[in-house]
Amino acid sequence: MAGESVASVEAISLGESGSTMEDAIGRVSGMLLDLGAVEEGYGASMLAREEVISTYLGNGIALPHCTYEDKGLIKRTALVLAQYPAGIPWGDEDDIAYLVFGLAAVGEEHLAVMSHLAEVLDDEDLCDQLAVATDESYVRETLAAPAE
Repeated sequence: MAGESVASVEAISLGESGSTMEDAIGRVSGMLLDLGAVEEGYGASMLAREEVISTYLGNGIALPHCTYEDKGLIKRTALVLAQYPAGIPWGDEDDIAYLVFGLAAVGEEHLAVMSHLAEVLDDEDLCDQLAVATDESYVRETLAAPAE
């Protein structure tokens, strides 16, 4: 189906109140698990990945995903989003994440997801709006929209 982009966000949770990166990773890995996209242990692998290199992308966005060694925990490609309007310190103390995308990607599919997200997330004003949006359909439509 050409219409269903691999970059579409399957599950969105707005107004999360966690305060640590571990909280946020637990939330998005749990969302991926609930969707049947990953196996148990994926969250631990996401945390291990952060120890190697931060998945903070800038503009209030983090994109946690597993280590290369744990790709076997992924059943199918999926992208979820947990929004933290108050922000969460991510890695470096100067990095604050408001939008935490959990990614499970099979093979090279993460490249398509990353390039699509990069287009959306390149817009600082848009990221600011998404960080505090309370309308899930607005968030979903904004993230699904192809960049102009």
